[in-house]
Amino acid sequence: MKTHTEPAITSNPKTINQLVKLIISNALPSVLRTNSFILNDVPADLNIIADKNMLATVLSRLLYCVVNNAESSCIRISAKEYDDIIFIHFKSSCGINNDSDNNDLQQAQAYAKKMNGNIGLDRELDKITGIVFSFPNMDFSKNDTLLKTEINDSLF
Repeated sequence: MKTHTEPAITSNPKTINQLVKLIISNALPSVLRTNSFILNDVPADLNIIADKNMLATVLSRLLYCVVNNAESSCIRISAKEYDDIIFIHFKSSCGINNDSDNNDLQQAQAYAKKMNGNIGLDRELDKITGIVFSFPNMDFSKNDTLLKTEINDSLF
């Protein structure tokens, strides 16, 4: 059974593209084992405002799900921004089994919810053809502090 390790963020990526590059480099042994390759189509100008460690965990788990099902596959990672919401799309040319890596998908969904994000699946017949992760690109730790301040100020 293939094991999944959490990404080690040793540098300080400023953009989602840089973070995806780090995650791809961590997944490279698994990618090579499946005779597949990954295209990073994430725009270079999407800055990370959200929690980098949480984002790295979700992206790593989702990439693992896709790579684990790849065999001679082209895996494409792309992203778009609409207002403050980021959509990151993982697509595999060979599809993703519905049953495989359900645990990783569930764990990724749990982390996504902590970021106020969501994971959706693109389906075609009996295969998942892509995974979409959407999340607000916001630092909620600062929002919590602001919210607490506002609540305390309103009490007086």
